[in-house]
Amino acid sequence: MRILFISTVSILIITALLLTRPDTHAELQKLPPPTVNISIVEKIDVQPITEVIGKFQPAKKARLHFQVSGQIDRRFVEVGQYVIGNSKLLSIDSGDFSDAVEESVATLKTEDAAIERDSQLLELMRKERKLQEQEVLRIKQLGRDSLASKSNYDQTLQILYRQQAEETRLEHSMSSARNRLMIEQVRLNKAERNLKRAQLMSPFDGTVNAIYVEVGDYVSPGEPALEIVQVDKLDLSLEITMISAVQLQLGQEIQVVTNSDERTGEIIALSVAPDAETNTHTLKIRLPSDGLFSGQLAVAKLPGVFYEAANVIPISAILYEDGQSYAFEVINDRVVKKTVKLIERYKDIQIISGIESGSTIISKDVSSLTDGQVIIIP
Repeated sequence: MRILFISTVSILIITALLLTRPDTHAELQKLPPPTVNISIVEKIDVQPITEVIGKFQPAKKARLHFQVSGQIDRRFVEVGQYVIGNSKLLSIDSGDFSDAVEESVATLKTEDAAIERDSQLLELMRKERKLQEQEVLRIKQLGRDSLASKSNYDQTLQILYRQQAEETRLEHSMSSARNRLMIEQVRLNKAERNLKRAQLMSPFDGTVNAIYVEVGDYVSPGEPALEIVQVDKLDLSLEITMISAVQLQLGQEIQVVTNSDERTGEIIALSVAPDAETNTHTLKIRLPSDGLFSGQLAVAKLPGVFYEAANVIPISAILYEDGQSYAFEVINDRVVKKTVKLIERYKDIQIISGIESGSTIISKDVSSLTDGQVIIIP
């Protein structure tokens, strides 16, 4: 009986639970329309500015070396010293070069005197030859019937031949002497250049940045001896993209921002072809060094294309999906998903086409929206 009672009670409890269980088919509740932020498509004139960081370098920098070998005998400057163009910086012992110049000068004088002597002899020889020709003609006219006349004629003719040979020799000697004179003049010019090369001169106004040799050192051609820089003007060196490069030109003024101020510089160099490895163009902007120093970083503001009456929207209003760009336009209380073409971005705005100016769009949180969705505008 006890077992029957327990079984009966269990069945009643299970039956009661089954009869009172809740309905398993819950009704889905519709989400309320989202509250959105909106903005208006503006039509404005805009010129994007690209900011590029670069480093200041001296406007001019030269690492100088001697073109002849020798021993340093004088040092006219020290590191940090300002020098003007064509000033003496270093020199090497010039004794051998001075001797070479004097030797060439003496040889030139000797050759010149020889030419002058041969020129006078040649002039005399020509006069004698003309007289001898006349004598030959006179004897010939006297006749050759007698043996005496024939003998005199032959002797006179032999003298004429010797004079003609001597004249030819003198002409050749003068021609050779002129060639030797030209060769010796070339040697003198070279010797004089080498004598000048014994002194290292400043190629421009600047400051001595480094000296690599001391008095007594022996230097060879091509060996670095001294470095000079021009720091009254500095060049801001930049690597820029092709998009920025095509908008710039030589002589154009560019705003440069340093850690202390903003000033104007001038474009002095712009490469036409990009670097093969980086695919960038080299740009140099020159400006006075007032308060600036080499190695300092600065930002150049490079102007881009000027867009007149361009349609712009916030960057946050753009939806990127499957390689396409979209924006949601608000029509009545719904959003319409529209394809837009992105022209250029500048700071927090995007220049676009595809939506008319004055249209109302969703300005942010667009990833949660769907085409035709009902929205609430606060």
